[in-house]
Amino acid sequence: MQNRLGVIVIKRKQLIIKRKQLIIFILAFVVVFLGMNYFKLSDNFLGNKKYVYVLGNVVGIRANTEGVLVLGYEDNIQYIDKLKEGDNILYINDEKVNSSQDVYDILNKLKKNIVNIKFERSGKILTKSVKTKNEDGIYKLGFWVRDKITGIGTMTCYDPEKNQFYAIGHPIYDVDTQQVLKIKEGNIYNISNLEIIKGQDNKIGQIKGNFDIKNIIGNFKNNSNYGIEGNLNQNSINTDNKKRFQVASFKDIKLGKATILFASKDNEVKSYNILIKNIDKKSKILEVEIVDKELINYTGGIIQGMSGAPIIQNDKLIGSITYVLKKNPKKGFGIFIGEMIK
Repeated sequence: MQNRLGVIVIKRKQLIIKRKQLIIFILAFVVVFLGMNYFKLSDNFLGNKKYVYVLGNVVGIRANTEGVLVLGYEDNIQYIDKLKEGDNILYINDEKVNSSQDVYDILNKLKKNIVNIKFERSGKILTKSVKTKNEDGIYKLGFWVRDKITGIGTMTCYDPEKNQFYAIGHPIYDVDTQQVLKIKEGNIYNISNLEIIKGQDNKIGQIKGNFDIKNIIGNFKNNSNYGIEGNLNQNSINTDNKKRFQVASFKDIKLGKATILFASKDNEVKSYNILIKNIDKKSKILEVEIVDKELINYTGGIIQGMSGAPIIQNDKLIGSITYVLKKNPKKGFGIFIGEMIK
């Protein structure tokens, strides 16, 4: 009996030892497994660099606004006491306004001397009672409105993972009121017959060209403080011979030499030399100067339509051109790419 008990005790001890060894092995495996995954996750984090195709091609832009924009007034001042230039009309008597034609149709369906207009002003939604004009049985408002915009800009980059393009680096403004436009929908087009009107001191140059309106290459709805972004149509841009560039972090940007990409006289994207003169850490605005003699001879410096031209430094995309100094078009500003690509 004693022997049997002794054997049982010994076996139990051996079993306990084996269990402990098994537990230690499992714990060790878990630690190693978690450790491997930790290092794997860390490697992924350290290697989580974003790459995009850098563009620089000039495109035509057409867009419809959300509502209609008040531009100016007719001679009779009694009809303009409620609305101002830059107001964006959204509704007339609770009927949605999408175009200037809608304004005409709604007014002449209602045939009222006074209508309630809901509009946006400086980010606030307001409603006012406004007098209408009745001229020979036709009802209208005492001011002009706009519902469409057209322009030319430069594409910055394309993210193939999201099928997302980024362009122009600043919001689309109305040319008359200088108000940021609320875009309902917009399209971009290839440009042909590119014409450069060269910039001079105190005179900003510009790009002209013909839109191929039957050939939409992309669409957008977002008009932010940092430009437009949207989707490209399939095969609208050939990326076969294009290099992907790493998207820079803000700390990557240095004073000194950099380049921009922009369409040449032959409408082929080329690289031109610039200098980064100053880096504003708060606003993330870059002060730039065109130093490339070929580009200066070609455009005079930064011109209207060049906004969005990508800025490359040390093989990384660091930003895009946004604004020009009127008194000296060789100098201007760019925005950090991280503000465009959130």
